[in-house]
Amino acid sequence: MNFNLDTQQKELFFNSMFKELAVIIFNTNKEVVFSNEKMAAALGYSQEEILHLHHKTFCFDEYIYSENYQNFWDSLLILKKSFQDKIFRKRKNGEQIILESVYFPVLNNQNKVINVIKIAFDITKKEQILSDTIKKVQDSSDALTDISTDGNEKIGILTENLKDVDTLSSNNQSATKILEEDIKKISSILVDINSVAQQTKLLSFNASLEAARVGNKASGFSVVASEMQKLANQTKQLTQDIHENIESINEQTIKVLESSTSTNNKINASKENLESLLVSYKKLLETANSLNDEATVLKDVN
Repeated sequence: MNFNLDTQQKELFFNSMFKELAVIIFNTNKEVVFSNEKMAAALGYSQEEILHLHHKTFCFDEYIYSENYQNFWDSLLILKKSFQDKIFRKRKNGEQIILESVYFPVLNNQNKVINVIKIAFDITKKEQILSDTIKKVQDSSDALTDISTDGNEKIGILTENLKDVDTLSSNNQSATKILEEDIKKISSILVDINSVAQQTKLLSFNASLEAARVGNKASGFSVVASEMQKLANQTKQLTQDIHENIESINEQTIKVLESSTSTNNKINASKENLESLLVSYKKLLETANSLNDEATVLKDVN
């Protein structure tokens, strides 16, 4: 679609453009010959102050003395090519300003460059927000890494504790089996003691009969006494066996109690680690929400 603008329309068009956009014009000596108020203010000057200033005035030394600076102007003045990019310039007070700029050469009828026009948008605030947001995202990323590392360590400790609990549980089972065997032995010994008691009663009964039969003649009692001595010895030995088994039971019981205490300690330690892990993942959630907020900011800025 072609537009044919008369002089008045062209004037209105350029006036509107100069009002809304930051515009500056340089001659081939790279000096300012025109700047609208928007561009002058962005660079910290009045429109009167900025006139005749050299382009280098708005650049930092590192850029001025670089090969890129000479190439930049050669491209505009010699190759007659336009330039568009994000650039860093220096305000009157020395502060940095970031501009999204378009430079293009103005040619006369002989195809010679007579001026260079620059149209720019001040994106300093946008870039600062972007930079701050990127830093927050990086900090959040570091936080996620720390949380992940901490979480893995706690999970490792928890895993080892659970292994210890499993070992303690196995030890408890072994101790319980030993207790069961000792109890069976005691039961067997009690049966023997009961048998000895029955035999002792029988001997006692027979001794009574013998005493009634022989009267004062007690020669037959030597046999009874001997048998009673044997039974006493057997009872003593059985009692010793019971004592030893009871000691074994006590020892195994102590082991079970110690294992139970250790098991409880391990369980408590695991519980503490789980709680700490939950706190870490709560922080992880908060970090994720923070990242989401930052992503929203980035989206709005762009």
